[in-house]
Order: sequence, then C-alpha cells, then structure tokens
Amino acid sequence: MGSNNVLQLSGSTVESAWEQFVRTGSAQPGAVRTEILHSWQRCHEARVNPCGGNGRLLRERRKAERSRNGRSELLAIAKPFMDRLYRFVAGSRLVVFLSDESGVILECIGDHEIKDNASKVNLVAGTDWREEAVGTNGIGTAIKLRGPIQISGMEHYCARLHSWTCSAAPIFNDGGEMIGVLQVSGPSNEVHLHTLGMVVAAVEAIRDQIRIRKKNLELNRLNDSLSKIFHSMSDGALITDGGGAISHVNRAGKGILGADIEGKSIGEVLRGNPLIWKHLKHGEAYTDVEQIIDTPRGCIHCLVSGTTLRDDAGAPNGTVVFFNRINKVKKLVNRLSGALASFGFSDIIGSSPKLRDAIKAAKGAAAGSSNVLVLGESGTGKELFAQAIHNHGPRRDGPFIALNCAALPRELIASELFGYTDGAFTGSKRGGRPGKFEMADGGTLFLDEIGDMPLDQQAILLRVLQDRTITRIGGDHVIPVNVRFVCATNKDLLEEVQKGNFRMDLYYRLNVIQVKVPPLRERIGDLNDLFRHLLDKICARQGRRIEHVSEKMLQQLARHDWPGNVRELENVIEKMLNADHDATRLAFKHLPERIAGRNMGPAVCSSPFYPSQDRHFGKREKEMTDLLREKELLLKLLSGHRGNVSRVAREMGLSRNTIYRKMRFYKISREQVFQ
Repeated sequence: MGSNNVLQLSGSTVESAWEQFVRTGSAQPGAVRTEILHSWQRCHEARVNPCGGNGRLLRERRKAERSRNGRSELLAIAKPFMDRLYRFVAGSRLVVFLSDESGVILECIGDHEIKDNASKVNLVAGTDWREEAVGTNGIGTAIKLRGPIQISGMEHYCARLHSWTCSAAPIFNDGGEMIGVLQVSGPSNEVHLHTLGMVVAAVEAIRDQIRIRKKNLELNRLNDSLSKIFHSMSDGALITDGGGAISHVNRAGKGILGADIEGKSIGEVLRGNPLIWKHLKHGEAYTDVEQIIDTPRGCIHCLVSGTTLRDDAGAPNGTVVFFNRINKVKKLVNRLSGALASFGFSDIIGSSPKLRDAIKAAKGAAAGSSNVLVLGESGTGKELFAQAIHNHGPRRDGPFIALNCAALPRELIASELFGYTDGAFTGSKRGGRPGKFEMADGGTLFLDEIGDMPLDQQAILLRVLQDRTITRIGGDHVIPVNVRFVCATNKDLLEEVQKGNFRMDLYYRLNVIQVKVPPLRERIGDLNDLFRHLLDKICARQGRRIEHVSEKMLQQLARHDWPGNVRELENVIEKMLNADHDATRLAFKHLPERIAGRNMGPAVCSSPFYPSQDRHFGKREKEMTDLLREKELLLKLLSGHRGNVSRVAREMGLSRNTIYRKMRFYKISREQVFQ
C-alpha cells in the first residue's frame, strides 16, 4: 500500500482545494493528493454534479439480480472474510461492502445505525458506485486505479459524501482480471489509517481462497476424470495400500475377480505367483506376466502388469496392478496380425454341378460347430472353403488360425500347436509363447495337410479334441480352449489308416462333416470364369489391362489336365502376362510351351497323386500314357532348372513337397538326371 493512497493532508487544506476546484475546475498543485486531483478531473469531465453523491439504483431489478447471481462464487468466498472483518471493527460504526468489477454493490454488513445512514446516500446493495455516477469514492476510484485507496471527507467529489471515509481495494483472480471490490466505510471522524491495511489484507486472503478453491476444483475434476477412466477401462485394475490390502477395484476388475475383492490381500489374489507381489513390494515393476488366477467363477488365464506407488520420500506405499483375460489379448493380436478369414462362399468361382455340391455341403457345415474334413487335390482351394465355412458360421467374429502340418519340421509341430513356457527348451523365446490352439480360442483352427502329421502328434491332437484343454510345453497349467477344427488333406485318410500312417480314432473324430472339393479337370466348364477372375486379380496387382482374350487360347487351356488345379491356372496366367509386358490382348502364342505344344483332348485321367473318383476312360493304356507324360515333363523341367525343385514347383503350380513325392514315385534322383 503506497503512502499516497491514505489520508495525509489536513481537512482545511483539502476543503479549500475542493471549493476552488468546484468553482474553477482546477486546484493548486500539492493541495490534494495526485490520485484525488485526477479523480476530480475525471468527474468534472463526466459532468458529475458536485452537490450530489447518491448512489444510483439500477433501474432494472433483473440486472441487479443477474449481477448478484453471476458472482455467487465470489460472494461465497468473500462473505466469511467480510464477517470476520466486521467482527474485528464492531462498535466502530463501520460498514463492510462488496461490489462487482463494475461498481454495483452486491453485499453489505454493518450496524443498523450506520447502515441506515448509508442508505440515505444509497450506499446499499444494488446501487452503482462508479466515478461517473457518484464522483470520487472508494469503490469507483479503486476500480479506476486498479489498486487500493482510502478517500476521506472532502476528498469525495460530491458534497453528500463529505461525512464519509471509504477504504477500498480491488479483488483480482489468478488471471489478473478484476472481479470485485472490498470496501469499509464509516463516519469521517471514525477513520483510522490502518483500516485500508485491514481491507488489503482481507482482499489478499480472499484471493488466496479463490486460488485454493480453484485448485480444489481442478483436483476434484482431475480426480473425477481419473475415477471415470479407472472404472471405464476395459482392463481390470486394482490399487493396494502399502501393506498389500486392495483398496480400489474398477468395474472390469470386479467382473473378472469378483465383487467382494476389496479389502483382500493382493498376495491372496495372486497366490499362484507370489513373486509378483514380492517384487512389487520392493518397487520392481512387472509387465505382461502370465498368471492363472483362482476366482469364484473358476480359474482364469490373465496377463498381469503392475507398478509401485511411492510417497514423497520415494518409499513404496502401494501398487497399481492391471490384468486382462489372455483370450482378449489374443483376439487383439489376431486382428492386428491378420489372423482372420478373408473369403466367403461368394469368392468361390464356378457353377459346375460338382462345385455346387461342395458349396452346399460346406454351407451346411458352416451352420454348425462340428469338426469338418475338407478333401481335395493340391491347388483346388481347400483353404478358401475353410475360410468360407468360418465366415458363415457362429464363430465368424473369432480368429481363423491356419497351420500347414506338412510345412513344419516334426520337432516344431508340438511347440506350434501347444506353445511353450519360458525356458522350456533350448532356443525357446524368452517369456514363452502361446500355441495355435490358444490363439484360435473362440474361433477356428485350420489344419492343412493333416495327413502329414506325425503319429505321436496325432495322439496329442486327439486328446485335445476330447478334453478341450492343453498344456504348454514345459508348463503345468491346464488351459481350456474352445476351438472348432477344420482339417484338409489331399490324401485318402482311410488308406493312410490301413497303412498305419494315421490313427483311426483321430480320423473319425475329424471326419464328422466331409466336404469334397473337385479338381479343376472335373469342372472344366468353370475354367473360363476362373480364368477371367484370376486374370483381373493379377492385372490389378500388376497395374495391367487386358482388353481381349483369344477363344482359341481358352479352348487349348480347356484341353490341359491341370494337375496343379486352380493354383496352376493362376501360375500360367501370370506367366502369360510376364511373357509380354506390353500386350493388351492374350492369344495362343502367349501360352507356355508345355500347354500349347500338346493336345490332350477334352478329358483327363488322374495321376496317382490325384486319385479320381470316376475314371472317364478306364483304359490302362491311357493311364500309362498320362503317367509317362507327367514323368517326361518332370524330367524336362528338372533338367531345364538344373535340379532346382522350387523353380519346378512354381512352373507346375505345385508345392515343393508334391514335387518330391512325384520324384520318389517315378524313382527320379538328382544323380540320375544331373550327373
């Protein structure tokens, strides 16, 4: 508080200066304080009547009410300090006022006698005390100066206020905005220099309280937001105190662990893995630890993460633990990794009777939950049928996990199917890994080339089919799995059973519903549609456009036996496109030599790898001719590619395993051909 803002000059000096200013509009320098002189000048310019001094009642009562209602928070904070200030000066015939930032009085507290005197000049709630309205006064001048001031006696510009002394100070919020003015007024002969100091102290206290209330509101909002986040989390979460007692559990956590978990010990809840609580207690965080938790609803398989809470001194005083059902995590992983079925029955191209029968059988299988066995030669689209069955069944929203039993080394099949725990075997991934059974939980597991699964793994698969539970390699926890099995093979499984290569009990477990996918040679009428569909797909991938396809070329394609089926057809189309990158028309000349150079007639017999159900010719000579052709083609390609089986497989549109089987059947060895 500056010394210029309190009464310093004698009454007679100020009285002479006031009379001179009212007569002439000016005063001698030094006769009054600079702040007062400047205020008089503003009043003179605003044509304020120096003989007046009554506060102006707001004409619109609603405006006064709006002003008061809009400052409810300020009133709530300032009122206790006004009461305290009044009690401190009680008996001194003083009144305490609170106005808004525009000078309208909101509240007043004081003795009845002095309040009655104040009312004579309208120094009451609902009146306007700006300088422009009533001249120099505590509230109005403090607003102009944006600082505290004491105005006494004839320092007031208007004569009716000369018997009053006003000590006022503005109230600011944290943003530096003026939100009100606090004033103490009383008779001039009761004035004390320390009154303004008390007002300024009270204003500072009000401002501190405003700041505290704002912080409390921010904390309340933050706590409310954190509480909403805590309870709306999809993960289960709990908070413990320093002793490990659970103090808070969110809704998801109660849904997983039970509603009565609060108050229990975290060690009791995680008793299956006491190391978690031990490490958390010592301030060591845990991330994604697999845990089997016993709950009132049975054992659940969860991923658990936790971190330690610390006090101001850095000492552990509680923990936050997050847990989630592992099948929920698996669903997210499957979705992000693309473990989903992409095809439906509408993606199966063709309308031949045998294909329609296969689709009809597959649609019937899709409606249920029984195991399905898909039979067909390599390249016929068995996985496409498997995906369609999944996508049109009750598990369509679950994962679709595919595993080729022939593509994995014997020693890796078990780890792929069942997963393993941390340190289960040399070379295992740290932390362990779930297997295909777990990843397919709630969905479909597609086991392709099931006929190539080793006998020892067949026994384990049979147990899973019966018990619907698995145990990871190296683990001791039994994990329930809810999986539908769709298997596929190009072998005659009954024949494999007779040879002792496939378990009969597993065969009958898998072969509940059978879907036979016809080879391309048995639905040659679909070739044109398939050709155009595959051509469009490959052209879109390569950014090509083919405007015309030769009919002669299509007729020649129809004469081919297609041992590699649809996969071979796709391979041939891609070869034709790559043979002439500038072509916009496909003609006979674009056909690969092995297809263009032979006329096989409209019908085809089967090879020993693709046993046909109906033999069109039934002549031994025809079969032998076709076998010789296949052997000659294989020898020619192996020689041309210098024994590179991968290139031969791509050329024929077959898998490498099929090429090796053909070589064994025809007794072709590398030494024989390439020495």
